[in-house]
Amino acid sequence: MNKKLLALLAVAAMGISIAGATPQTQFNKGEFQLDLGASAIDYDVTDESIDAGHKWNFDGGLTYALGDKTALQYAYHGLNVKEDDELTSDNKMHEVNVIQSLNKNFAVYGGWGRLSGDDFEDTNNIAQLGVIAKANLTDKLDIYGKAAVGTKSTTIWEAGLGYGITEDLDLSAGYRYINTEINDDQNASFKGAVVGLSYRFGGSTEEEPMVTPAPVYTPAPVVEQPVYATPKLDYYVQSIHFDVDQDVPRADQKGNLEAMVTAANAYPTAKIKLLGNTDSDASSDYNQKLSERRVQNVAQYAVNNGISADRLVGIANGENKPASTNDSALGKANNRRVDVYVNR
Repeated sequence: MNKKLLALLAVAAMGISIAGATPQTQFNKGEFQLDLGASAIDYDVTDESIDAGHKWNFDGGLTYALGDKTALQYAYHGLNVKEDDELTSDNKMHEVNVIQSLNKNFAVYGGWGRLSGDDFEDTNNIAQLGVIAKANLTDKLDIYGKAAVGTKSTTIWEAGLGYGITEDLDLSAGYRYINTEINDDQNASFKGAVVGLSYRFGGSTEEEPMVTPAPVYTPAPVVEQPVYATPKLDYYVQSIHFDVDQDVPRADQKGNLEAMVTAANAYPTAKIKLLGNTDSDASSDYNQKLSERRVQNVAQYAVNNGISADRLVGIANGENKPASTNDSALGKANNRRVDVYVNR
């Protein structure tokens, strides 16, 4: 890795934090992502020695989320190269891909690429398959990598860091390598540092539950009861379940949510306890925060349906109180829940 790339990554890492840098591995249905950037291209040809210098090129693309797991992407990469400080070759690459999210850290993609220009004997139309990986280094800093293989002896990989300027605006810096045929006997490599900005807009807002400010959920204080008072007990009502890494209840949980409201109305003076839980995927800290968001969204549903916020008690258990084993898909599904109790 050259010194210019190391410098770019160092700049990107200073005080950095990111929620969702490019490339994406998760999507919000109906959302667009616009990518604008530049790449510094070096050029090598098999069995030839070329004194080529860096040439900065335009990079750009647009991604549209067809659903929460699938997106359609177009990307453009300028591959112009220069020799002795003069532009010698005008080359470019277009890509159209379908991306399928596997989970928050991985996605796969496949599609079509078109490479053409002065250095190509014929236009390369390639079919390609690839994988995208992304991981959080901090709450707002991501490291990402992507790799693909294609026809015409094509190999593409990229790795770098992403920095979240705002919730919808990211800065990324990395290194890209493209190797492909330019004629029947030779391959060429286009490689160098890449920097860019990504902006997301649009997307579905149907699942946003925050209509009114949500109450602050803390365990109720322990109050000394008179010895003659009948102690209140917790009575289980229902469990509300969630999809993987989601804080909004599953679409099939409407009946369970309504059961919570019905029970709260049946005992208008009782406290309603909401206990949030997760499976054991991801880190303990991440799961703790995820269980808090699940409690908050269930509580907001109760508030929106006429239950006073001061009757709600939220307790976030994270991954610490599983109802089933985390060694199976069914067990994990049982653990992604908010348990509802009436305290009376």
